[in-house]
Order: sequence, then C-alpha cells, then structure tokens
Amino acid sequence: MIREYKFPMLEKVIFGVGALEKATEEMDRLGKKRALILTGHSLSTRTDLVKKLETLLGERWAGTNNGIRQHVPSQTVTAAVAQAREVQADSIIAFGGGSPIDAAKIVAMELLQEGQPQEAMPQIAISTTLSAGEFTPFAGITDEDTRVKGLRTDPRICPKTVILDPEVTLPTPKQLWTATGMKALDHAIEAIWSVNPQPVTDALAMEAIRKLHRSLPLSLAEPDNLEARGECQVAAWLSIFGLTNVGVRLSHIFGHQIGARWDVPHGVTSCITIPHCMRFLASQTLKQQGMIAEALGIQTNGRSPEVVAAEAADTVEAFIRSLDVPTRLRDVGAIEEELPIVAEEVIKESSLWHNQQGGEEALLGLLRQMW
Repeated sequence: MIREYKFPMLEKVIFGVGALEKATEEMDRLGKKRALILTGHSLSTRTDLVKKLETLLGERWAGTNNGIRQHVPSQTVTAAVAQAREVQADSIIAFGGGSPIDAAKIVAMELLQEGQPQEAMPQIAISTTLSAGEFTPFAGITDEDTRVKGLRTDPRICPKTVILDPEVTLPTPKQLWTATGMKALDHAIEAIWSVNPQPVTDALAMEAIRKLHRSLPLSLAEPDNLEARGECQVAAWLSIFGLTNVGVRLSHIFGHQIGARWDVPHGVTSCITIPHCMRFLASQTLKQQGMIAEALGIQTNGRSPEVVAAEAADTVEAFIRSLDVPTRLRDVGAIEEELPIVAEEVIKESSLWHNQQGGEEALLGLLRQMW
C-alpha cells in the first residue's frame, strides 16, 4: 500500500539558550520589516520579556497586542486583525503559550482571506510553555456566546520559524509549565494510538514520552535547570511533529470542549482526560498502548497486552498525580449538569477527524468518570 507523509510548511526551528536573539535575523531572512507582536497580559506586564523583544526588534517592531486570552475568544482575534491593518504589519511574532500562537495563526488566516490567496502573513513563534501548537497549521478559537471551541486549519498558517529558548520559560508559572508538559504527553499518546498511524510519528512520539517522563519532574525540582527545560521543549516538539498526518483520537477532543465550556487550560484538561481515555480505548489500542508502556520503561516482554495496557494507564495516572495538578472535572469549575452538552460537542468534533469513538452515552459515561 502506498502512503504519504506530509511535512508542515515550517521552515526552521531554532533552539537552545539565547535563541531569542535570533528573532531579528529571522525577520531579515524572511524579508519583513514590520512585526506585530501578539502576546498575553501576564507576559507583557509581569516580566520584561516582551519589552526585551521589542528592543531587539528595534525599527522592525510595528506594535504589540497583549490582549490575547486563554482559548482565543473570537473578539480578541478581531481586535488583533484590526491592529495588524492599522500598523501595516507584514509579519506576526507570537510570544507566549498556546493561545497567542493560535491567535497569530487565525489572524494570518483572516488576513489571507482578505486578498492574499498564495501566501499567508509569515509568523515567528516564540514559545514560553510546552503546548507545542507552534508546530502545526491547526488553531482553536472560541465562540463567546456558545462557549464552543472551533478548529481552523490551513497549511499556509503554520509559523515559518519556531524559537525555543529555555531562558524565556523561566518566568512561566509552575502549574502552567507542568500542565503544558502534560499536554505534550497527550500529543504523543494521541499520535501513537491514532487511527492513521505513521512510523515517523510513532518514533518521535515515543521519544517525547521518554524525555517528558525523565525531564519534566527534573525541571520542576530544579526550576533554574536550563538543560532540563530545553529537553522538555524538544520533547514537546517531538510530541506534535507529524500530528497533521495522524490526527487526534479522543483525549484532545475532550480537552477542546471541556476547556472552551468551563475555561479550563488545555494542559489541565489533559491531566484529567489522559488516564480515562487510555482505559476507555484499551481494547482497541492494545498494541499502541504497549508502545506507550515501552516508552515509560514498563516491562512488556512475556506479559499479556491487557496487563501492559493497564499498567501503562496506572503509570501515567501516578505520574500526573505526582505533579500536583487537578485530576477531576469537579476541581476545575465544571458543571455536572452540562456534561451531556460536552458529550454532544465531542461527537461533533470527532466527525471532523473522521473518527467516532463510541456513542454519546459512552462518552457521557466517560465524562462522568472524569467528574
């Protein structure tokens, strides 16, 4: 059988201590002169990182929008598009976690629809978390009225350059760093048990699990350990590279809808959903869960696949609990009476991936276990 593996339109990843300094060189390489920075309020007001980037850019800096919020409410995108026009930006620098990075992609898409049919406004993504959205052409945006998160995708809106500098992650709050690390683990697990597996993605995802299992706890125990932080950044990159080829299966879809409805960070949703989804999908994914177990250092030879899968789920659950993060929906402001609505939205989003994973009753039962 002939198969295909499509690579994202990402041109370069610059990683290592001090990589932030390369932003100006990338502007010049791309031939761009006016960058609009998209970021969040906390990064721009509680650290000096945004000011440092503005200074580095010098005359290449066209302006900063620090109004990007969690889960990318649509009104924040509208404001950013208006500002991009106003300052005559020819490029976007997303600086922060998954929300500024997603917002930048959607702004690029909106401007693309306004009359740039061939090439989207180029983006440079500088990540301060482990969410890893900078490596994909996917972006989520939330309708404020319905509290439903929608998915946008276009290969042209993948950032041109990703900058991973462990130093810029030092001010990232511990819980955010931890939760986005679990989101990266979620990416890797979803890639391995995909209904459309790929050998390249499998290998990268297994290495991502190994690195996260080893380096995420170390980066938390030693917050100034730049080597451990850098290893986590590389793990996040590996966890999601190629995800456009394999898609997501279940845990991420739950995360999208739980997050949008109750304003729960996506990394936190992963802490809640992963063990439950591992057990729910075990009978369908025994071989893949054996691969996950192997990456976690679990002995697989001579043991039944069912026992190995059960131990893998238990190991992931224990790993999550050791990190001091929420593990139940009731602990993050979810409303029990709204669980059926979320189950319905999960069914709808699953259809976008051509991937039904049980009926509404089964998914509602899984949500009740998460509760």
